[in-house]
Amino acid sequence: MTKVRTLLVDDNRPFLILARHLLASFLEIEVIGEAYDGEQAVQMAEQLKPNLIIMDLAMPNMGGLQATRLIKAQDAPPVIIIASHYDDAAHREFVAQVGAEGFINKRSYENDVIVIVRRLLKELSDA
Repeated sequence: MTKVRTLLVDDNRPFLILARHLLASFLEIEVIGEAYDGEQAVQMAEQLKPNLIIMDLAMPNMGGLQATRLIKAQDAPPVIIIASHYDDAAHREFVAQVGAEGFINKRSYENDVIVIVRRLLKELSDA
């Protein structure tokens, strides 16, 4: 079985604990690291080479949009999904403009994250 190597990025540590716990129940997912701001995300993406990054939109030092731009400029960039409570047309447009492949509203994270991961798995197996 192909596992989706996943990096979680959020400045809210309780949310990271919850996300890691939720993802642990899915055999398709291997959480390979956590970052607490965009700067760490950029560094860890270069070092760990994840298939997927699930990243918060608003963080100190560097937010998810700027980090996404920088990560997408790396060689063989991962799929990036932005997770946020800010769910409106403008924020979704900003997410699309920086090259992220998806958006998850944190209120529906539990239901939406596995749908996105399974779609990614299918794309990886078809490639």
